[in-house]
Amino acid sequence: MAKMGGNKRTKRSMAPAFWKIPRKESQFTVTISPGPHSKKESYPIAVLIRDVLGLVKTYREAKTVIYEGKILVDGIARKAPDFPVGLMDVVDIPSIGKTYRLVPIQGKPIYPVVISESEKNLKLCKIEVKKTFRKGFIQYGFHDGRCILSDNGMKLNVGDTCLLEIPSQKIVKFVKLEKDNLAIITKGKKVGQLGRIEEIRPGSFSRPKMVSLSFDGSSTELPADIVFVVGEKKPLITIS
Repeated sequence: MAKMGGNKRTKRSMAPAFWKIPRKESQFTVTISPGPHSKKESYPIAVLIRDVLGLVKTYREAKTVIYEGKILVDGIARKAPDFPVGLMDVVDIPSIGKTYRLVPIQGKPIYPVVISESEKNLKLCKIEVKKTFRKGFIQYGFHDGRCILSDNGMKLNVGDTCLLEIPSQKIVKFVKLEKDNLAIITKGKKVGQLGRIEEIRPGSFSRPKMVSLSFDGSSTELPADIVFVVGEKKPLITIS
């Protein structure tokens, strides 16, 4: 009988460029399972704790730690070594007393930075989908796959950012994609740079919505889908 489906193994040479793994040590690496983030913009938990954070030395050790529920992602114990962790996810490891947030830094779309105990239950989520239902309810779909049903009181739009309490998903604050607010670039050559919004140009049939950002004495215009609003005068939470 013929084999069903494609090859589920990932060659190290074909892994995303930002993965901090030795490319020629062996032929294959961990394959990311379907989840809240795409394969090109996330780490499997096993790769994160073994190769990026250096908490374990082998894949076997990584599996043992993960199966025991010692790795919490957004407040929930994830027991799959191939579970994807991506942009703005909070990775809490109570056994060593450390919590990390995955944020864009220069040259890498996601990188773990240490955050304080007071911030481990907070996460920034960008609105990517907005749907209206009967009786005035609106469903917001965020960049990490989660959805929240809300009334019409907040009046948020696609591109705005919510500060969520995790894992309860309660909206604590929000910041809009507006002029003078702070935003970080999530993809491209300028990934990780923090700038202030100067202008927002609406999209058209042939051109996406564009955002002008100023930083380091210069300005640049980028598609709105790679711009992540993080605060007004300063970031709502630690992102560096």
